[in-house]
Amino acid sequence: MYNPALHAITVLEAVEIAIGSSGKGGGFIASWAIPKCIAPLSFKLHESLAKEHDGEKRWGFRTVHAAEIKLQSRSGNQSAIEFDSAQYPRALDWLYPGSVTGYKEIGSPKDSGQIHPHLFTKALAGFAEERKVRVILGSAKAIGYSEDGSAVKSVTYVDKDTDSETTLDVTDVVVAAGPWSSKLLPKIKLFAPKGHSIVVRPSRDISPYILFPHILPSSLLSPDIYPRPRDPMNDFDTVYSSGPDSHNDTLPELASDVVVEDEKCEDVWTAVKSVTSSEVADGEVITRQACYKAQIRKHEEDEETGPMVGPMDVSGLWLATGLDEWGVQNGPAVGLVMSEMILEGKVKSANVEKLDPKHWL
Repeated sequence: MYNPALHAITVLEAVEIAIGSSGKGGGFIASWAIPKCIAPLSFKLHESLAKEHDGEKRWGFRTVHAAEIKLQSRSGNQSAIEFDSAQYPRALDWLYPGSVTGYKEIGSPKDSGQIHPHLFTKALAGFAEERKVRVILGSAKAIGYSEDGSAVKSVTYVDKDTDSETTLDVTDVVVAAGPWSSKLLPKIKLFAPKGHSIVVRPSRDISPYILFPHILPSSLLSPDIYPRPRDPMNDFDTVYSSGPDSHNDTLPELASDVVVEDEKCEDVWTAVKSVTSSEVADGEVITRQACYKAQIRKHEEDEETGPMVGPMDVSGLWLATGLDEWGVQNGPAVGLVMSEMILEGKVKSANVEKLDPKHWL
C-alpha cells in the first residue's frame, strides 16, 4: 500500500499531462473490452472513481448504449430503408432520416460507458499530487543500471522549462510512455499508428449512443461517432469522431510535435455530415487533432493478448504500455496492478500472467 511517509513517487511527463492519446481519445469504456483479464476490473474502477469523485460532473462519466450500425449517406441513400423505431432506437433521431440500414447493439448502460479522457487523466494527476506524488514536466532521456546490469539505479531527464539535465536515484522505474516507450527501451518493438479526430458542437443535446458505423458509399470514411455530455470545459454537448489509423507516419520527438493534417480531419467531418441530421451536420467543428497510439500486435491477431504489463528481466524495471485504443478504459486496472506488483510484491486484483512482457520480448 502506498504511504507518502515511506514512498517517494515521481511522475515524469515530457510536455504536459494528457497531451497525447490519453487526452485525445474518444473515452469509450466497456467491461467487455480487451484484454479480458483486466477489462472488467478496470470498468468497475471507473465506476467507483466516478462515484467517489463526482466523475459525472468532473470528467463526463456516464453509461451508454453502443452499437455497430450500417448507414447510407445522404449523397446516395436512394436504397436506404425508412427508419423503423421497432428495430432501431427512436433516440437516434440525430441521424439523417432513412440512413439506417442495419443496427446491432454491442453494449448497454450495464456494461458500457464513456468519459472525457483529457479531464479524467488531469483529475487523476491532481489526485496523485494531493497525495504527495511529485509531477515533473521533463523528458526522460536514460535509465541508469547497476554495474552488473541487474537492477535499475537512476533516471536522467531534461527539465521542460529550464532545459537542465537532472538524474534521480530510484529503486523502481515504470516505463509508461506509450509509443515513445521504445526510445527508453529499444528492445521494445511497438506499432505506433496515428489517428485523426474532430470534436463538433451540435445545435442541441443528443442521445448517448456510441456508434461504430459502416457507411456507404465506400468512398467515404466510416468514423466512430461519440456524443459527449457537457463538462467543465464546455457548457454544451459535443460529438467526438475519429477516423481510421495510418501506419506510415514517423513518430515525432514529443507529443507536442504531432502534426495535424487538416485534410484527414475534413474527411472525418464529411463522413459525419453525410449521415447525421442538421443538428449535427450544421454544427461547428471546435477541435481538430491527431495522436499516436501504442500497439504490440495487429488487430486481427489473438484478442486475448493486450498491453505489456509487468516486470522486465531487470530488478525494479517495469513496463506498462501497448494499450492501443483501450488505453483510457484499461488505465485504472493497469495502475492498480502495477501498484500491487511494486508495493506488495504480487497482484491480488487480477490474473495478469498473460500480460507479462516475457511473452513479447
